[in-house]
Parts: sequence; structure tokens; C-alpha cells
Amino acid sequence: MRFLKNIFSQLHTFVLWALMSAILWSWIFTMVTDTSPQKKVQIYIYVDELRDTDLAVYLEQDLPDGIKMVKVHPFTYAMLNVDLLENSDLFILPESMVGEYEELLLPGGEAVKVYDPDTGSGAAEDYISYSHEDYYLYFGAKSLHLDDGAAKYVADRLLTS
Repeated sequence: MRFLKNIFSQLHTFVLWALMSAILWSWIFTMVTDTSPQKKVQIYIYVDELRDTDLAVYLEQDLPDGIKMVKVHPFTYAMLNVDLLENSDLFILPESMVGEYEELLLPGGEAVKVYDPDTGSGAAEDYISYSHEDYYLYFGAKSLHLDDGAAKYVADRLLTS
């Protein structure tokens, strides 16, 4: 009984150490599995359901020189840190949300239709669950990969999937 009493009196210390350990290991995991923005192409997609990891694995096949990975995220990923959206290379947005995120999109850039609800077909349908409206692909205004062609390469690969 004394043993249990001692454990419960120190419970807050154990919980604090466990929490600090979890934060440390998640930071280490992030550092090991991520790379600098210059070496990755980031895509944000405005949908409710997205197989982001599977889509990223598909898009990472045959990457251009200098690019190590593709990161695919739903918009909810940036809910607490909107700055993450500003540096995205590509966006897939429903027609109804384009005005809200217009400042993030490449000015004067052409939108490419990636989903048509009338035909029910679109790009990367195996990975993206589109809603019942038109979706468009845009390049990011602050994309680091417009000049080196990596954003266009990934966009073309996405459109042919």
C-alpha cells in the first residue's frame, strides 16, 4: 500500500516527464522526416477527405533533381499556423473558396480544372475525395519552385494521375 501511495504522490512528476519526452521525440521525428523548403514541393488541398500520404508517395516517384520529397496536406493542417499556407507551391481549391485564398495564389496565373462534378471525374481521384463543385489547381504566389520547374513537374504528374 505504501508503494502505491508513493507512486500516486509522484504522479504529476511522471506525467510531466512523459509529456516532455513525447514533445522531444515528436520534434526529433519531424526533424528526421522533413527537409528544407528548397528541397520539397508542398501541396495544400481543400477537401474533407484526403489520402495525403498515399498521394505524396505517388507524386514522389521520379522527382526532378534537387527535390527530395512532396508534402501533401489538407487545409486543416494549417489551421493553427496560416503562415504554412503562404509558402505552398500548389493549391487545389473548390471554386467557392478561391476568393478567400486569392492572396496566396500566383497573380495572373491560370487555374487548371482538376475536378468536374458534372462528369464526376478529376485528377488523383483515388486519393482526393472532391465535393460537388468545380476544383482548380493553382500555383502559390510565394512558391520556391516556379523557376526551377519542380512545381510544374509535380502539377503535371498530379493531373495525369
